[in-house]
This record gives sequence, C-alpha cells and structure tokens, in this order.
Amino acid sequence: MLLRALSTALEHYGRIDILINNAGSAKSGSFFDLPEEAFLESWNLKLLGYIRMVKETAPHMIKQRDGRIVNIVGIAGRTPNPAFLAGSTANSALLNFTRGISKELAESNIRINAISPGLTATERAGNLAVQNAEIKGISADAMKAEMNAAIPLGHMVDPAEIAAMSLLLVSDRVPSITGTEIVIDGGQQPGV
Repeated sequence: MLLRALSTALEHYGRIDILINNAGSAKSGSFFDLPEEAFLESWNLKLLGYIRMVKETAPHMIKQRDGRIVNIVGIAGRTPNPAFLAGSTANSALLNFTRGISKELAESNIRINAISPGLTATERAGNLAVQNAEIKGISADAMKAEMNAAIPLGHMVDPAEIAAMSLLLVSDRVPSITGTEIVIDGGQQPGV
C-alpha cells in the first residue's frame, strides 16, 4: 500500500512536495485489560506507519531539496490518558520522531511539523464515546456531553481546523517553522 501510494503520486505528478500523515485507531480500555497486541497494533499503524512514510518519501524531497511533512499526532502524546495508553505511547514517540528528524531534513529545506488535535468531531470520536461510556457504565449521549464539557471552549475541534493548519504549515507563509508541535484542542491540554 505504501509503495503503491508513493509510486502513484510520482507517476501522476512527477515529484512529491507534501506528505501529510494521518492514521490511528488505538483501542482504549484499562491498561490491565488491554492485550499486548493492542499496543503493537497502535505502534505498527501509527508510529511505524508514519516513520515508514517519511523514510520512503523524504529521499525524493531530499533529491529536489524541498518538501513539507505534517504528522497529525494528538494531545494524548503529551497528556496521556490511563484508558488510552496504546495511542498515547505511539503519539509521544511521534512527537519525538518529528522533532528529532527535523534537524536532518532541514539540511535539504524540508520542514516537518506535528499537529496535535484534541477531541475532534469525527466518527472515531463517536466510537470512543461509546467505548468510554461502556467503561463508565453510562449512555453514549451522557459520555459525549461529558467529553464536550471537559473542553474549555465547550466543543470538539472541527476537522476543518486541522486541514487549515495543515495548509498553513505546508505553505511558505511561515517558512521558519519546523520540528514543532501545534496543539489545536479548544484549551483542553493542561500545563505546557
């Protein structure tokens, strides 16, 4: 799948200027109830998936001495949730990977940044609400209301906000940003 996506882009456009990594569907649940496979699945899909995409795509950007990469990560990388440790550990590693590889890529005028959305109004958020409701023994609607109430601005992030920030980061409007995490979470993240 990875090589097919890369070769299709190269055949169609002749070059690769932008890579936006966006994947993940880690299982939530109590640490002691989650099998080790839940962690391995999350790491393989998101962490290693992003790393593989960068490893395959960046050489083309290095050759053309230009490129932009955005990793959609998630606030759980900085603010781990005990019911979401498989995803939290993958996200934390991705933040370190993004910052670490940024210096090497910068030598070829390639910028790589991370966007960490908070709870975003997607189908996945609805599924998480159902999973967390089951854990808490409440209705899914009650869980959704709790989730929104926990966000200082009172609502989930609109996916269009993530797209807008991605467009800004891949543009040349802010050419000095690389190795950075941008948090879009409605004020949800505690601390720095």
